[in-house]
Amino acid sequence: PTQNKNKFKYECRTIIMARVDKVIAPINVEQSMQATILKDGLMQIRPAYGNDVFKSERIWPLSLNDSDDDFTGAVSAASGTAFFVDDKGHLISNYHVVKDAKDKLKIVYKNKEIKAEVIATDKQLDLALIKVDVKNKSYITTSGKKPEKLQDIIASGYPGGKHLSDDLKFTSGIISSLKGLKDNTAHIQTDLALNPGNSGGPIVDKETGQLVAVAVSGLRKDATEGINFGIKSSQVKDFLDSNRVKNSKWSLKRSIKRTELLSILEESTVYIFFK
Repeated sequence: PTQNKNKFKYECRTIIMARVDKVIAPINVEQSMQATILKDGLMQIRPAYGNDVFKSERIWPLSLNDSDDDFTGAVSAASGTAFFVDDKGHLISNYHVVKDAKDKLKIVYKNKEIKAEVIATDKQLDLALIKVDVKNKSYITTSGKKPEKLQDIIASGYPGGKHLSDDLKFTSGIISSLKGLKDNTAHIQTDLALNPGNSGGPIVDKETGQLVAVAVSGLRKDATEGINFGIKSSQVKDFLDSNRVKNSKWSLKRSIKRTELLSILEESTVYIFFK
């Protein structure tokens, strides 16, 4: 570090691919460069010689302070997705979706804006329990079956918020891994096409419609492809049990038709927001 906290000098190795006739070989150039921090994750680099100036962008590892536009799932958002977990108006979403809402939180249910209240949170898991004064009949039950690799899953939510459209959207995929980022065993990894706005939405088994995970985060789309994460349903079960919310029986469920699955998701998944 230099005296200016935004300016640094560091020793580095630049690898140049050089072509001689039909042979391509790497040339390693060791040198000292000057770097200036332009903003979080972006710095300007000036070599020790010449007039060229380069920019270097951090793509790995991701920090928990990245922009919510990167969908890392740990930064507050003004809108997201939630879903009913019983017929008494209880919903689940992400903590990072509602943490700055104060008393301005609302959901859209049957085309009406309804005031919502956060009654419990788990910051570590990134879960929030929400209560609304409605008489909902449909809700999503949590599967007692352990998640499996290659398991077919579907996520519902509002990617892009209402800027894209107010219609509930779906994406399908598989469970890619039973661990999340940095070996997080509370998460599963999926190849679902999740985006900002999907946060807090349900990820369900394609055959039974039961909850497999809660969409929570993903890696930056300019650096990775198809790497997104969900909070396992077993963690959601413990969270609900701790707050004395019953979510039906924790048992296996029969296969259901596509029309029935569509009905459950459309009637149980809601847009959640604050202004």
